[in-house]
Amino acid sequence: MALSAGLDPPGTVGHALAMALARRLVAHRRLVLELVRRDIRARFAGARLGLAWSLLNPVIQLIAYSVVFGMLYPSVHPLGRRGLVAGLFCGLWPWWSFNDGVQRGMSALVDQAGLLRRLPIPGDVCVVASTLAAFALQMAGFVLFLAVFSASGLLTPHLGWLLLPVAAIVLFALTAGLGLLLAPFHLAIRDTAHFTSAALTVGFFVSPVLYGVEMIPEPVRALIEANPMTAVIGTFRALVLGTPWPPTTALVALAATLPLLLVAAGSVFKRIEGRLDEYA
Repeated sequence: MALSAGLDPPGTVGHALAMALARRLVAHRRLVLELVRRDIRARFAGARLGLAWSLLNPVIQLIAYSVVFGMLYPSVHPLGRRGLVAGLFCGLWPWWSFNDGVQRGMSALVDQAGLLRRLPIPGDVCVVASTLAAFALQMAGFVLFLAVFSASGLLTPHLGWLLLPVAAIVLFALTAGLGLLLAPFHLAIRDTAHFTSAALTVGFFVSPVLYGVEMIPEPVRALIEANPMTAVIGTFRALVLGTPWPPTTALVALAATLPLLLVAAGSVFKRIEGRLDEYA
C-alpha cells in the first residue's frame, strides 16, 4: 500500500481508502449506529427541550441574519427579502453541517478514549460515527425547513431537489475527511481544537454563506473559488433555488480536495494505528 500510495495519483489512492473505510463502516454498522445514538443523547443530556435545541439555535441565527441583511440592507438581494432568506437558508445549513461535523469528528478519539482502550474498535470508525451524528442532526433540520418553506411559499419544489441527497453525500465526505485528518492531531495536541475553531471562524467568512460569489470583487474571487465549500454551497443554492451552478474552478477545487483529504487522513491514521493508548 505504501508503495502504491507513492506512485498512484491521489484520486486512485483516495478512492481505495474510501472503499476500505466504507467496508469497515459496513462491517461495524451496528457499532456505528450505537455510537451515533450515544453521541446524540450525550449532547442533549439534561436539556428539557432535548433535540429541539438542534433546530432552535439554527432558526434563531437564520432569523438574526435575515433581519440584519433584510432590514438594514434591503437591496442586498436581487430577489428581495424572500430571496434573501432562501439564499441564507441554503448557505447557513450546509455550513452548520460542515462546521459541527468537523468539530465533533475531530474530538471523537478524545471523547471515546475510554471505549477505544477497552474494545478493539477502529479509530476512524469512531470519527465517522461522531461526524455522522452531528451531520445528520443538521441535515434533518435542513429537510424539515425545506418542507416548511415550501409549504409557506418561500420555496418552490422542482426536480432539482431530487439531487440534494447527492450534494449532501459530497458535503459529508468533505466533512468526514477533514474530521479524520484532524482527529489524530487533536488526540496528540489538544491545541488543535482551538486552532480549528479559529480556522472555521475565518472559513465562515471566506465561504459564500452570507453572499454569492458574484458579489466578490474580481481580484479576490479566485481565492474564494478555491475554497471547496464554495462549490458545495453553490450547488445547494443551484439545486434548491435554481440559481447558476458554481464556477468550474470551484468544482475542480472540490474534486481535487476530496481525494487529497482522504490520502492525508489515511496516512496520519496509519502512523497512530495500534498506538491510541499512548495518547488517550
